[in-house]
Amino acid sequence: MAGKGNKLMAVRHDVENLTRRGNIFYWRARVPSAFGQCRPGSRLSLSLHCSDHKKAQAIGRKLNMLVAELKLKQKEPMSKAQLQKLCEHERDMMLMHLEDVSIVARRYGRPADITELEMDVENGWAYRLLGMFGITHHLTLKDDCRGLAYLRQNRVPASHIFAIGSNYFELLHEANTRGFKAGIRRLMHLFEISPNPLNEEKAMKAYFSGRADALFDVAERHLLADRDLSELTGGSASTPQPAFIEVAPLETTPPLSEIEVPADDVVEPSAPEVPPVIMLDLTPSPRAAINAPVEENTRPVIHLAAFEAECEKLVKNMGDAWDEPTARDARALVRMFKGVLEEHGVEHTGQITQYHIGELRQHFNDIPARWGQSARMRAMSAPELRAEGERLREKAGTEGKEAAVGLKAGTIRKHLGNLNHFLKHVRGHGFEIDDWTFEGLRPKKPKLGSIRKQQHKPTPDEIKPIFSSPIYTGSLNHDRGRKKPGPHVFHDAAYFLPIMFSYLGARRREFAGLALDDIAEDDGGLVLILRTNKFRRLKTEQSERLLPLPQELVRLGFMDYCAALQNLGYEAVFPDLFSDKTVNDPGDRFYDVFLPIMKQSVGEKMWDRAFHALRHGMADTLLQAGVPPVVIDDISGRLSQGGETSLRYTNPAGLPLMRDALSKYPIITDGIEPKPIKLLPWIEKRLPPPWAREAKNEARRRK
Repeated sequence: MAGKGNKLMAVRHDVENLTRRGNIFYWRARVPSAFGQCRPGSRLSLSLHCSDHKKAQAIGRKLNMLVAELKLKQKEPMSKAQLQKLCEHERDMMLMHLEDVSIVARRYGRPADITELEMDVENGWAYRLLGMFGITHHLTLKDDCRGLAYLRQNRVPASHIFAIGSNYFELLHEANTRGFKAGIRRLMHLFEISPNPLNEEKAMKAYFSGRADALFDVAERHLLADRDLSELTGGSASTPQPAFIEVAPLETTPPLSEIEVPADDVVEPSAPEVPPVIMLDLTPSPRAAINAPVEENTRPVIHLAAFEAECEKLVKNMGDAWDEPTARDARALVRMFKGVLEEHGVEHTGQITQYHIGELRQHFNDIPARWGQSARMRAMSAPELRAEGERLREKAGTEGKEAAVGLKAGTIRKHLGNLNHFLKHVRGHGFEIDDWTFEGLRPKKPKLGSIRKQQHKPTPDEIKPIFSSPIYTGSLNHDRGRKKPGPHVFHDAAYFLPIMFSYLGARRREFAGLALDDIAEDDGGLVLILRTNKFRRLKTEQSERLLPLPQELVRLGFMDYCAALQNLGYEAVFPDLFSDKTVNDPGDRFYDVFLPIMKQSVGEKMWDRAFHALRHGMADTLLQAGVPPVVIDDISGRLSQGGETSLRYTNPAGLPLMRDALSKYPIITDGIEPKPIKLLPWIEKRLPPPWAREAKNEARRRK
């Protein structure tokens, strides 16, 4: 007897395929004959790496259910190696989770508190509901809900339904996130399981069932808790309590572990050992949470110092989809985001969380509205920039004015859109980054009814005073004296562009970046060809269009002006708007030149967004004159919302139709007297623009 006691005899257990050798439990199962790629009669032998019979029971049941599911529902052949890896993973996941649950249960030093046991069981029921009903069926746990009926069928006390529901709703939200589903798919890929919806659903069910089983196994974790104190484990103190809470499934869905297995797959206790047992590699598999990236420890990160370089890669990838202003906005956003991350001690992309995106959103509310126009503010850190915003608020408060602090809703939407592009770029290139959402952060777009009131639409009579300024009647000189009366009328962008904007309502860059080759003639007269050229791109596809040249421009010498520039070798219609030292926006340069003159001419009646308002004013004037909105949109280069007919079945309005529509805009420049063409002196001498300056970063680099 003593000799027998020293041997490690295999002892069978009441759970099928579970045996014990010495103090260690093993799971040994015959490979079902349905697995054609496995040798007939072969077995799986897997150490469970545990001596506790309750843990071994939970793992054994889980593995039995897994094999039964694979046998009955497999869609593609599975090799023994695949089966081995999957079983090992399930074993390791269960062990790791049981250990974690045990540690958390002791964290607060209340081993005898029945509340700890109740919390585990309530959470277990929440996981069980997800495993039974899936993540696309939203249970309410009220009235006629099947989930509520299931809980009642399993004698769950009504006093605990609310807590179970709270856990369920939180877990359901998490299970429907992109990160969780990606984790399931990565797990399937790791085990080379066919990526189809059925297998994905099975993987999620296995995960939820495993979590529920572990949480229901309360006997060892809560040894000191008095079961008589909870309805979940009610009964006499003398009544033996179950070590593992058994849960009855819905009557219509028997568990796979109870499905009768064919006789040839059952291991009878008295049956002799069948052909050689193939022992598997028992080295524990790496443990990784199912909802965490499998490659978590190997994925690269981007350090904050490299953020701007990575943004340049994004700009390069976007190519023609982004023009220079869009790229500039993206760079500004990345610099701002980098500043906020530095403030919170973030070192690389792997440490960015949803919290930091929320902090950036709040940062937008507290910084000066025009921070990007100040070199001093652009050099500030995130806290310094917010402090500057607070200083401006205090100053405005003492003066009784409204502080220019906080970005507008449209600007914030633009910045969050660029941030989304950047984070997608980071994720798409395989760098580690957490999941994120902009839900609750992005300002809502204004309602359609309020959009009409956002922009002033100047009438022709409101615009007309502009053409009585010294630009048209005579100025003191070509430089700072353009606002002062004098004998000189110079022909440049400041002279012609306001006329073009008033009559044609184009975007600022569209006309400011015209090339001389963009002027042509058809049977009806002169036309402007709006297309992408070497000086600027167009905003959208519908921006490409032909526009009739207003007759007033011809009367005031526009064609003679273009001929003079061509004779001097220029290619741009308005060369005075381009710098020889930097790549600049000609529309912005025109804005800087003409806005002071415009404010002087209009006075207190000056409206916001001065030049963009001319575009709205032209459209409104034509609409009031009876021009169809679809024609106005074609003239303005907008995508009409007129429906299928205007978008799919018809071409844009032709030049004759446009000429007829534009003839309904009143002549407001008839008071301008034509003058001989006189170019700016430095244009006539082909000299560099006197206003051009090197970019600040370039000048700093040369020093």
